[in-house]
Amino acid sequence: MMKRAIMLGGIFIGGLVQLFLPSWSAFGGAKPPVLAAFVLYYALRLSWRDMWIAVFWAALLHDGLDLGPFGPALLAFPILGILAYRIRSEIFVDGTVTHMIFGALGAMMATFAALLIYAVSGQRPFHLGYALLRLVGSGLLGMVTLPLVSLTMNMLEAVLPKRRGYGWQ
Repeated sequence: MMKRAIMLGGIFIGGLVQLFLPSWSAFGGAKPPVLAAFVLYYALRLSWRDMWIAVFWAALLHDGLDLGPFGPALLAFPILGILAYRIRSEIFVDGTVTHMIFGALGAMMATFAALLIYAVSGQRPFHLGYALLRLVGSGLLGMVTLPLVSLTMNMLEAVLPKRRGYGWQ
């Protein structure tokens, strides 16, 4: 129960952090993908049910706080979570290089879904150079974001008291 409360609290705080962080004009206006990093972090660590809870709340928060229609995160985050969950037994989950690769690929996938949905719905114009700049920029930001989120959440979960095997719980 405490892990889920920490998970949901972390996702909500991560949503606020992502909302208030500035967009990087050098990276095509991309913001650090904090919520996508939370999805990947929990997909690599928790059970199937808890991964889906994290995916649902992170996607809902991401699309709710973003300008534009609902859909990019609701499309990308479940795919990210499923892929990370499926191959987590074959990779080194706690590795920094693994986090950097997963963070870059996850951010690029979420950005690609957003660019695709916004272009199809007519919300934003599509320019190939701008799209490539934004994809590369979000990949670089994701490469930094997931290791930071993982480190922060590991430190937070380490200070939680361990459950005992007795009493009413």
